[in-house]
Amino acid sequence: MMETTDRVADGWEPILAAALLGAERAPPAPPGPLADWVTETDPGSALLARLALHGIHHLAGLDLAPDAMEPVAARDEAGPECPPAAAARLYALLTGGSAARERLREWFDLAAAARMRPPAWLHQALMLQAGHLPATAATVVGHDLAWLAAACGEDRDGPAAEPPADWTEGSVAERRAAFAAFRARDPEGARTALEAVFRKEKADAREALVGALWTGLSPADEPFLESCLDDRAGGVREAAQRLLPRLPRSLYASRMAVRASAALVIERKARLLRSAAPELVVTLPEESPTLARDGVTPNAWEQRGGGIRAGLLRDILARTPLHAFAGHPPRLWIELAMRSEWSEPIVRGLFEAMARERDPAWTRAAIDLLAEAYEGKVSGIRRTNELLGRWVQAVDLLSAAEWEATVAELIRARKIEVVLAMLEKGPDAFSERFSAALIDWLAFVVRGSESLRRDLAKPWRIAGLGERLWPGEDIAATAAALAARLPEDEGSDRLRQQVASLTETLDMRVAIRREFQS
Repeated sequence: MMETTDRVADGWEPILAAALLGAERAPPAPPGPLADWVTETDPGSALLARLALHGIHHLAGLDLAPDAMEPVAARDEAGPECPPAAAARLYALLTGGSAARERLREWFDLAAAARMRPPAWLHQALMLQAGHLPATAATVVGHDLAWLAAACGEDRDGPAAEPPADWTEGSVAERRAAFAAFRARDPEGARTALEAVFRKEKADAREALVGALWTGLSPADEPFLESCLDDRAGGVREAAQRLLPRLPRSLYASRMAVRASAALVIERKARLLRSAAPELVVTLPEESPTLARDGVTPNAWEQRGGGIRAGLLRDILARTPLHAFAGHPPRLWIELAMRSEWSEPIVRGLFEAMARERDPAWTRAAIDLLAEAYEGKVSGIRRTNELLGRWVQAVDLLSAAEWEATVAELIRARKIEVVLAMLEKGPDAFSERFSAALIDWLAFVVRGSESLRRDLAKPWRIAGLGERLWPGEDIAATAAALAARLPEDEGSDRLRQQVASLTETLDMRVAIRREFQS
């Protein structure tokens, strides 16, 4: 009882005594930083508040090392704070659950562009959501969060931590990340270093490291990847089989070109009293060990009774370089393939090859042919939903600017069904010019007949446009006017829900931008 001098001095013992004897007998609070926090006038409430404050004060100091109260290094200011309205919006997004994730990405993109950062009062909320922050958060608030974690004694990396420098140490995922960074700096040196230790690695590490050769992939990697086709681990073989088709002049590509040439031949068969028309002669491939070595094997469904050989043909064509078909124009190959009894596997295989190489001549030929076929201008090819889907797939191979120009032509032609199908694909964000044209087109359709509005609403595609339209004041105002002009008829109910969702999303995106300028 004699070792209580410090406790008596700070008021702890008198408070405990008063709690036992009665609140009215409690001595007044001694002056100090804690006394200012007690604002209660009732003696009992004041006593409870003092007990709580002193208790927290003492517990906060338990089990701390002697240097625990040493000040941490000062935090470096990394740019000006964002406006208060933008900070309030960020807090709402951080506490808004998974539905706000997309807006978080947009907020941090704007903050990075403006070189602004959130105020300190948001750091705790940011720390709690660190695992869900977008990649751009690292440039905006990564330094602040790393400082805060260090100040709190936490061993936590900021959002988007740097991969370890040594690719030979760590987990498989860490080694792959470090090796990919090595490849980005020195592709030749990284592959040479991998070859030196490759056979000593475990199967999962070999698979991951071969897959990382995607970074900086070049013809110089071919010999090593070709040797991986004979690796004892299936995952390693599959990793090499995914990369080799990306080398159109490799031995792998040559083998596929030979197989494709044996399977597909364009011939002109003479006919009486008229010129010979080209025809596609198809010879389905057979299973073989050499084909399996290159990764072409029947899938599970095909082995249960589907078209095994047709599936092999599809997979061969998907891995074949497009220059293997240089003997005839791309349009002829695609048109004859679509007329063939083996249309499905051939067209699928050719489209996969087109998606890999992005050859402009093949892409444009496919788009023009499919557009004409859908208009009923190509004999022997029926207009179907599958045909429209192929057209959409071909247009999606264009660059963002070319895609917008192509769809803008369809908008001007008032083709509702086709435009809605095209909007299923395309760029994630539209330009301001295209957005204006698209919103004007929507306004035109809304003013039309009830059947037009029903067609517009059917695929439930309008609601998602709020994420892709240019977030400008004029475009948002036009979208709001759309909702106001919708007639009160049965055909507009489904469309009204979508336009309301579009408007709500667009209004929020516009508001976020406005808040950064306040």
